[in-house]
Amino acid sequence: MSKILSMQKLVIFLLLLTVAINATGQKKWQKSGLKPVYPVCYAADRTEKSYIPPSKEVMNLLKSAEKKSEFIVDYNYFPQEAIDAFDHAVGLWERIIESPVPIHIEANWTSRGENVLGSCGPSDYEMNFEGAPRKNVYYPIAAVEKIMGEELTGSERPDMNAYFNKDILWYFGTDGQTPDSLYDFVSVVLHEIGHGLGFTGFFYVDNRLGGYSYWEQGDITSFDQLVGKSNGELLTDTTIYENPSAALYSALVSGFLYAQSPSAFVNDYPRLYVPFIWDDGSSIYHLNDATYSSNDPNSLMTHAMGRGEATHDPGPITTGILDDIGWKNMQIDFTQLKDMEEVDTIHFSAEIESDYEIDTTSLFVVYSTDSFKNQPDTIPLLPTGNNLYEAQLLPLASANYLNYYISAGDIKNRTFRQPTEAPNEFFTINFGEDNLKPEIEHEPIPYFFTANNKLNINATVNDNLGIDTVYVEYAINGVPQPSFGLLPGTASNIFVGEFEISETQLEDGDEITYKIVARDASVAQNTSMLPAKNNFNFRVEKVYNPISGYINNFNNSNPDFILTDFDIYPEINFKNGALHSPHPYPSPDQDDTDFNFTTILKYPIILNENAKMTFDEIVLVEPGEFGTVHGDFDFWDYVIVEGRKKSEETWLPLADAYDARANSTWEENFNLDFSDMNSTTIGQPEWYVNREINMLENSSFSAGDTILIRFRLYSDPYAHGWGWAIDNLRIQTPVSSPQPILSPGNITAYPNPFQDEFNVRIEPKSPVKKLQLDVYNMFGQKVKSVEHQNLPGRFSIKISLQNQADGIYLLSVKENGKQILTQKLIKKSD
Repeated sequence: MSKILSMQKLVIFLLLLTVAINATGQKKWQKSGLKPVYPVCYAADRTEKSYIPPSKEVMNLLKSAEKKSEFIVDYNYFPQEAIDAFDHAVGLWERIIESPVPIHIEANWTSRGENVLGSCGPSDYEMNFEGAPRKNVYYPIAAVEKIMGEELTGSERPDMNAYFNKDILWYFGTDGQTPDSLYDFVSVVLHEIGHGLGFTGFFYVDNRLGGYSYWEQGDITSFDQLVGKSNGELLTDTTIYENPSAALYSALVSGFLYAQSPSAFVNDYPRLYVPFIWDDGSSIYHLNDATYSSNDPNSLMTHAMGRGEATHDPGPITTGILDDIGWKNMQIDFTQLKDMEEVDTIHFSAEIESDYEIDTTSLFVVYSTDSFKNQPDTIPLLPTGNNLYEAQLLPLASANYLNYYISAGDIKNRTFRQPTEAPNEFFTINFGEDNLKPEIEHEPIPYFFTANNKLNINATVNDNLGIDTVYVEYAINGVPQPSFGLLPGTASNIFVGEFEISETQLEDGDEITYKIVARDASVAQNTSMLPAKNNFNFRVEKVYNPISGYINNFNNSNPDFILTDFDIYPEINFKNGALHSPHPYPSPDQDDTDFNFTTILKYPIILNENAKMTFDEIVLVEPGEFGTVHGDFDFWDYVIVEGRKKSEETWLPLADAYDARANSTWEENFNLDFSDMNSTTIGQPEWYVNREINMLENSSFSAGDTILIRFRLYSDPYAHGWGWAIDNLRIQTPVSSPQPILSPGNITAYPNPFQDEFNVRIEPKSPVKKLQLDVYNMFGQKVKSVEHQNLPGRFSIKISLQNQADGIYLLSVKENGKQILTQKLIKKSD
């Protein structure tokens, strides 16, 4: 087991089930959705002296130091004795749970409710990922990573968040000999990790209605799909229980519900904890205390634990349930067969891998000629070696189509299908003459930057019968060029290729037009073109010769930048031009997607020893959560300046990414006006702030390197704002006279309008020698003047105009005699 010790500030999230994410106390631009309550383990006010030791299998693995997985724990404020006990509990889970991907836990030592021992839950859920056992079912993120065999969260974002009550009288020993007056810490850690592995879900009760919901009403977890009554009714079956409904509420407080888990079935399904009064954090997501008492080997996941009770093994029921919510699976790798113009023998081939032993008597191709309206037929899949199984079928010559799916079982009496929702969903082979054209999908090429050396192209091409040929027709400045073919890539429907042109053939600004042509394998050779009319087109952006310095005030449009995403122009309310991102910049409306808006300086820069870049900017992009930094899950949108060597492909940060929180004026104004989670605040020229970047600071580059520079705005799903404006860019170009420390965006005057007085907040990036503030009335008469010397940092001053008439006033701010800001203020008395 690996562990990380940190004394970072502990942030405890309030997890609400029935309140939307924009509830009172939360920012109105935050992500939408519902947060399920983490399950809670309670301290029973009784002594239940008992000890359930680890299983023999776990003990043997402990002796051999062999592990099935690795848990990495980030401890916040834990005493060492608690860490040692936690490590022991984690070591037990590492001998039970199998995963090729490290499981990250954030563990917090904090005060909880008076009788709360701890709480824990997954940090996130995913559905419809590659290899998902069921469609439209959410799985805990750690199980998702196990199934996919790859890490999705990383060390910056834990797979589960756990909280333990520091005020409990704990026993930190690992021998199970817990005194009658103490609670066994190892047992509680084992219990909470069980919840983090997925022993939880989305059921809730609100106003005597029962329901289940996450991002949308009706979302369920892999645990929720097991919950049912003794007669086999599942609570997620909407033909029986509407969601939400009083009937579902009655079931959730009925006292008798079960986890219909095949892997945990022994004479009966496991009984769940279902009190007659709904208890958020306890109901449903625990085993029943009366059924599994403290001496029972399955008592770990009951809802409360007594003093002196030590349970150091999850027991077969808990591990069985975990198996069925995603931790033990079967993968059926099968590619849907193409249509056939003539009826012939069909060859089925599937690769099947299973965490449990496969029941070879339950491997079938299930087929139908009436869309499974009546009893289907089956043919067995027979092993051919290396987890491969095959079957053959010759349909009737008169058949027009054949419906089918793959069905496979394991020794735990679990059945897996492909498609996963069969027979409600199934594959179909059509027979007869084909007149369907191929379908082509392609993301148009935005530009060709000659620094990239190669001009690659790819397309997704699908056809019901199969693809014969895919090729590209193109022209340079209207002159047709020889067509070239696209070849199958890593996936059977992905076709890739490369434009056969060299950099010497191209000039900056050349236009390349193209279209993609696909022909299927039918007798008719059905052909499609994309686009169906006209052509795609893009510009050639030639990399210029390297230079040692660069200046641009963006008052005139020029070809120095690649402007497919950004543009140079004077935005509304701005007197001068600037380099602008889209205003507002869009955000995806789908999970697990993002947008990147970039602009690249076409002049490579030869870095010197004093590799400084400065520019004025306004950053109105969605701010992350308090305390987050680039790389954290809750960092949300950001802007970043990056560089790369011409000969390399990877862009590296020249400075850390940032968002609207980088300046209080930006953040305050971003949060000022909203519509549908999006900030509607429009950038103003007085919000410009100067930024300086040392291009050698991040150690990505050294003096003497020649690099390309790009500006990038990253947008994650759902919420966005005005965007990014950049002006007065200087790269390695010294200024002829000292530059002011302050920018307009470093100065905030508020409130506006004001009654008798207003505040001026100054936020310089370094000390200011002399600051002068003057206030003029609408006749140009100076009515107030304030001067300050040697300001070391952040500074605030209150200016009173109590004796002045209502009306418009002009605030002037100067640094060392140089004008920095003029702003209109309105005095309006009640």
